[in-house]
Amino acid sequence: MLTGCRPGREHDLVQALEEVSPDVSYDAQGLPIVVLSQVSIDRGERIRGLLEAAGGKVTLRDAWVTRDRIPDPRPACPSCGSPRTQPFTHAGPVARVNMKCTNCGHLFRSGRSGSQGA
Repeated sequence: MLTGCRPGREHDLVQALEEVSPDVSYDAQGLPIVVLSQVSIDRGERIRGLLEAAGGKVTLRDAWVTRDRIPDPRPACPSCGSPRTQPFTHAGPVARVNMKCTNCGHLFRSGRSGSQGA
């Protein structure tokens, strides 16, 4: 986020903004300006250095991106209910996956096929 500009450095800052994000235009009355909304930490630091060298005052806001919790792809054991099961995928790419419970040793077949996409 660009929050200001040092006096007399507007031309340098406009050139730096054109390098970073051509669709963002500098307007002193419209500050603060969001230059880029989502970038990696490394790229954000590089852009910050570039804009500050051109006379800009820059603020970075860290944001953590959370993802929904991915469900465990392993089914629970039908005998004891334990989630600690182990797949045996040696039967081939089209075969149903054989599973074994690591708690009670029960062998069972999973309802899903062994090929997960291709």
